Amino acid sequence: MARKYRPIVYDENQRFIYPTSDWGFKHIFGTEKNKDILLGVLQRLLPELNIESIEYLPRDITIPVGNMKDTRFDVFCRLQDGSNVVVEMQNYADKSFLDRSLVYSASAILEHHVNSKLKNKRYKISRTIFLAFLGDPLFRDVDRTPVRLSLCDIDEVTTIVRNDKLLQIFVELPKFAGSLDQVDENTPFVEKLAHVMMEMADCRSMPDNLGDPILEDVFKAADRLQMSMEEKENYMMSVLGEFEYYANIEEAREAAREEGLEEGREQGLEEGREKGLEEGREKGLEEGREKGLEEGFDLSRREVARNMKAEGFALDIIAKCTNLDLEIVKTL
Repeated sequence: MARKYRPIVYDENQRFIYPTSDWGFKHIFGTEKNKDILLGVLQRLLPELNIESIEYLPRDITIPVGNMKDTRFDVFCRLQDGSNVVVEMQNYADKSFLDRSLVYSASAILEHHVNSKLKNKRYKISRTIFLAFLGDPLFRDVDRTPVRLSLCDIDEVTTIVRNDKLLQIFVELPKFAGSLDQVDENTPFVEKLAHVMMEMADCRSMPDNLGDPILEDVFKAADRLQMSMEEKENYMMSVLGEFEYYANIEEAREAAREEGLEEGREQGLEEGREKGLEEGREKGLEEGREKGLEEGFDLSRREVARNMKAEGFALDIIAKCTNLDLEIVKTL
């Protein structure tokens, strides 16, 4: 039985960040200083590729083909053999995510071809792997996870595979039974990773039963005690925005259910996607200030300000984030 999707809610007392949050995922798996973490994860999940190294590529790419929309990946990297790897974190899965995964995969393929420095661009493309972690099950008709989809050309007569340049892997986190405190040395790596990603934010210290240096590094990278003030602030702003973003999606779904209109549900989801996570983050932060951070959080503005002071945030940043007068912040 899959677990129910759990919204991401900011908590000032949290020691470890949500690795499933937008900023948290990119910080842990998409930064140069944590490069060995992504390398280790890919080596464990894709042992058949014999991955030795990875090179991070720009997450924002523009394909100069007609009116094709710019693509923004969570993580985009290239393996030593030239293969492209797109890594995505999708908290709220919906039907269109399969289509989006194809668009993202196609964008990675086109980026490699169109932006190639070769003068004579032959139609010889590298393999592309699309790896997605899902916080909400997408394939509800199957119990297994990960789900691997090989998109390839097969000769109908001989059944020989002619082209196998695209592999998509979907790791549905809630489908893993048990909990983090139940893992041991016999637990498969992907299952351990799933429990870490789902439960890390509730931990007060690193579990002593991980038995894997890669997962221990994940905890270290997610430790707010080891983060700079700028990193803490960026994480806070990201989570505030995401809460509002996914709340808007849920409101759209609820409205569709109440009206009995499936079309309304799809339209609401599409509008949420079109606005994008960046807009959701900005809107969430602004509305959080205007509403005094009262909705979605158990802390009042003054309590948030006190906690931020205790964490060492600058007074002007506290005033800006809580919408309190600077003089009031000074007296807290």
